[in-house]
Amino acid sequence: MADATITVDTSQRIGVINPDIYGHFIEHLGRCINGGIWAEMLPWTVGVRNPDVLAHLEHDVEAGAHIRLRLLRDDALFRGVSHGGLCVRAGGAYSLQCSVQTSGKVRQIRISLGGATVTRSAPAGRWERLDVQLPARWDADDAALTIAACGSGELLVREASLMPAEARARGGLRSDVLDMVKLINPPVIRWPGGCFADAYQWRDGIGPRDRRPVRFEPAWRDFEPNDFGTNEYITWCRAVETEPYICVNTGSASAEDAAAWVQYCNGPAASEWGRARAEEGYPTPHGVKYWGIGNETYGSWEIGNVPAADYARLFVQFAERMRAADPDIKLIAVGADPVAHPDWNRTVLEIAGEAMDYLAVHWYGPHKRDDAKQSEMYHSIVAAPLDIDRRLRLVAATIDEVMGEGSGVGIAFDEWNVWLDATGDTGIAERYELRDGLFAAGVFNCMHRLCDRVTMANLAQLVNVLPAIVTSPSAAWGTPLYHAFRLYTGSCQPVCVACETDGPTFSSPEFGNIPAMPDVPYLDASATASEDGQVLALSVVNRHMTDDLSAQITLADGRTISSATAAELSGESARATGSEAAPDAVSISLADVDASGDTFTHTFPAHSATVITLGLE
Repeated sequence: MADATITVDTSQRIGVINPDIYGHFIEHLGRCINGGIWAEMLPWTVGVRNPDVLAHLEHDVEAGAHIRLRLLRDDALFRGVSHGGLCVRAGGAYSLQCSVQTSGKVRQIRISLGGATVTRSAPAGRWERLDVQLPARWDADDAALTIAACGSGELLVREASLMPAEARARGGLRSDVLDMVKLINPPVIRWPGGCFADAYQWRDGIGPRDRRPVRFEPAWRDFEPNDFGTNEYITWCRAVETEPYICVNTGSASAEDAAAWVQYCNGPAASEWGRARAEEGYPTPHGVKYWGIGNETYGSWEIGNVPAADYARLFVQFAERMRAADPDIKLIAVGADPVAHPDWNRTVLEIAGEAMDYLAVHWYGPHKRDDAKQSEMYHSIVAAPLDIDRRLRLVAATIDEVMGEGSGVGIAFDEWNVWLDATGDTGIAERYELRDGLFAAGVFNCMHRLCDRVTMANLAQLVNVLPAIVTSPSAAWGTPLYHAFRLYTGSCQPVCVACETDGPTFSSPEFGNIPAMPDVPYLDASATASEDGQVLALSVVNRHMTDDLSAQITLADGRTISSATAAELSGESARATGSEAAPDAVSISLADVDASGDTFTHTFPAHSATVITLGLE
């Protein structure tokens, strides 16, 4: 006898699922962009231990990092500075670009990396741009790039950039990350933040990269080299075939700044900022459709934190200026969690509702780690999509109460993820387990059921920070979150149809900001169908930590099954996780399913997520 029943009725359409719910988010934080998406292997730090050399690293806010190298002894030896800890692989070519200038009696410059050496004559009294290819001769995880000179006098080095040559050829984009992102086919990716957005001055990230200023970035308190700016972001979006979603700065910039950014991206080449874009090699407008106005302005941590009414008036001002630059853009307003900030959404909607297309909501949890309570953490996290469902329905109800049903204001769930440790580099890196992939699958099922309300969502974040993808200097691999995206984007269909589950339940404990919940179903299911109704995808999460559960699956609409296959996300245990050494510890397996007629039984393994695809007659 089966443990549960799942009944699907394809004749009852819940609604059409907007593919934008499978979106992502990247931010200038940790190694998400610099050290993740972006292939830069520096920034430079001075490494020199030689009594015959004086070296000094200078941060020029207008022109980046300069190294000033003074050679004190005039002989045939090369002396210089090194940047160590670089990962190179034999046969790989590495591209160094920098500008150099010499004075005094410096005769030659020598550059070396991984056994490759290039020597050039010294450019006396003038800046010379170097573009050097360095083919590594051996594998090393701690190679050093050395720039040295012989003679006496000064060598100045600025705007140093080192990348794998193949990444340089792709505009600076890391190829392994780019290829992995393409596999999950993200429909929309939000940038540049997050908290970073409300300190970001977009003009710092345009123009020639070797002339962009290095800024101290106050949101995350780090130096931002501005290598990855608007055009790099758009280039990356086009490479992974996704729609860009830009969040503008309301914390330290004006509505006029935001409007200028819209014109830079979307204006014709004859417009003021469109001309600037065209002069940089992009004559065709970027056509950015989605624009967020500010980020988490309800929070005391946010640059530009203001009360709801003040933010709403600011939103209206920004919306007017931005739509004057492009009337076709879609605007996302800052919404808030309705439990933590019960009055925010109503106030913003009452003042600015007519000017917005989406109201954004964020959720992270549980903001707590207790490794001695693995079972409690597991059950709370896999049950959390029920609490997310409750909160999103509260937001939807407020939209309807203020704007009226059918207002067209959608919910953008544009930051969501499991976040245990909310402090430090270790916290933002998060080592995700299969448990967290099951959580993501549960969130997808929730958004399927709320498809008429949640029309965009963005996992925070894509690479290295609360990551779907993790990188080392020489490899990239997917976390269980990544594989949950692969499972759903690769199998689910566009129309949500009626699906009822009846089976065993459990009570989840309160853990961090996730409340205790009774009667949590062990089996969580959603059903999606193709537009013509010929294909049905049944997505099922087995939340049970240790037990397989079987379900009798019935089609209640007179349809019969012509074919059946299953894609299953699983691992040895609920704590399984991918790593560089074992990237497939959590993986997706494919199998045929024994199913015919209108009823069949299937067993769902413990701690797994499965999508059964049925051909229907």
